[in-house]
Amino acid sequence: MVAALAEQPSSRLLKHIIRCYLRLSDNPRACDALRSCLPDMLRDATFSSCLREDQTTRRWLQQLLHNVGVNRVP
Repeated sequence: MVAALAEQPSSRLLKHIIRCYLRLSDNPRACDALRSCLPDMLRDATFSSCLREDQTTRRWLQQLLHNVGVNRVP
């Protein structure tokens, strides 16, 4: 789903996906799993243009990356 978003961006869908991953990262076991399976497109700057206008979703993504221990924030 995340890969499809890279080809046809939808800010609304991206917001829901990031929020779901963020909620998962609240659970310690899920957070451990996300360290290895979080899509690279959420770790790099792939969606930075989609998130430029959406402060809330950008903050959620930063929190998600912080929770799973990723240093790079788009």
